[in-house]
Amino acid sequence: MDQIYSLGLLLNRASVALSTSLNAALDRQNIDLPHSQFIVLRCLYYKNDLSQLEIAKLLSKDAAAIKRSIDNLEKKQLVARKQTRVNKNCISITKQGKELLPSALKIADSVIADSLRDILPPEADMLKRLLTTIYSNLEDKK
Repeated sequence: MDQIYSLGLLLNRASVALSTSLNAALDRQNIDLPHSQFIVLRCLYYKNDLSQLEIAKLLSKDAAAIKRSIDNLEKKQLVARKQTRVNKNCISITKQGKELLPSALKIADSVIADSLRDILPPEADMLKRLLTTIYSNLEDKK
């Protein structure tokens, strides 16, 4: 393999391709939910009532980027901010968000299936384990 294709470049290229493919697939179905908003909404769908900081940590994203996504999702009435004693700024998925996400998840599953088309299930499982290990190894060094 050419030396320009480092592990970092390959990982980034795959990530960008997945994001771009998901955005296009959602757009074709008239679902206005860019990848940056999709991952936040998906996070809240499975683990609701989180602070912005908790979402940022779970998604390994910058807090400012998460705030922008939440602001946009709130404008679309897919999430709502709630004031609570424990978390000053708790984010919840709304009824509209809960209704929209299953369709978006089916589309995302299809994009993932396309991306894994020539990869056997055991190889896909190994890829997930390897990526998780890479992340853990680097997260320990922070």
